[in-house]
Amino acid sequence: MKTKKGNIKIVFRVKNLIFISLFLHFSVVSFAQKITEENYLKLDKEFWEQYEIDMERISEIFKKYPEKKDSLIKASDDILDLAQQKNRELAIKFASVPSGLQRLYMVRLGLPKDSLQSILSSLPDDMKNSPYGKSISFHINSEQIKEGDRYYDFEAITSEGEKFVLSSLEGKNVLLLYGGLGCMREGGRAYLDSLYRETSRNNFEIVVYCLNSDLESLKGVRKTYPCDYLLVSDFLQDHTPVKILYGAQATPTCFFINKQGLVEMKTVGLYQERVDELIYRDK
Repeated sequence: MKTKKGNIKIVFRVKNLIFISLFLHFSVVSFAQKITEENYLKLDKEFWEQYEIDMERISEIFKKYPEKKDSLIKASDDILDLAQQKNRELAIKFASVPSGLQRLYMVRLGLPKDSLQSILSSLPDDMKNSPYGKSISFHINSEQIKEGDRYYDFEAITSEGEKFVLSSLEGKNVLLLYGGLGCMREGGRAYLDSLYRETSRNNFEIVVYCLNSDLESLKGVRKTYPCDYLLVSDFLQDHTPVKILYGAQATPTCFFINKQGLVEMKTVGLYQERVDELIYRDK
């Protein structure tokens, strides 16, 4: 019979092996690779497949040693941190090919702007002037909204085909979500529905910016997730100023804009307690 101490050693030994596995896998497969679109897609696929394998190993360990939950959570966090680091490194290395540049844009929030500028400056003109090259440049040369800043106004179209301007809601509290209706699952959507029912439109609105390419697909979001609050889009998807100026990437990224037009909350994920605190603080 293994002792409790022995179990701990097993967990951490496997954790370290997984951590090393992911690191070595990336190092070996990326060494001396030619910078081509094909090689980037191959390495990216292999890298994330290895990540999934390593996370599955953590899951299997948990089934055997559920009492080590905290240690295993820490192990999975470490593996994710390493994966994100290597994801950034791969994007930097392959920034001169289309998919690599797109990934660089996706990880832009985790890189210093001077580093991004250096990478962008080294690229051929056709890559600099590509949609993702221009969006990275826009990110570099603009200030991303943070808590305490005034909101960025934008125009869009509602799922009913009507013009929408965010500033039309000035004087109200606004919960603005960058995407995420699917990611937040049923519980999150139920919370938004109840929040909308329990509040007055005189004082509060919910606006979800959707990542759609046209009005028909935006209408499809309304059908998939029936709701009474506003669904809007400018149909620019990755290249919308909303994404770049609000500093959003993961969905949902949530912003609470108060009646004075200041962003009081910016979170990756929908934190219900914090939203409730801001809405109901005057009661």
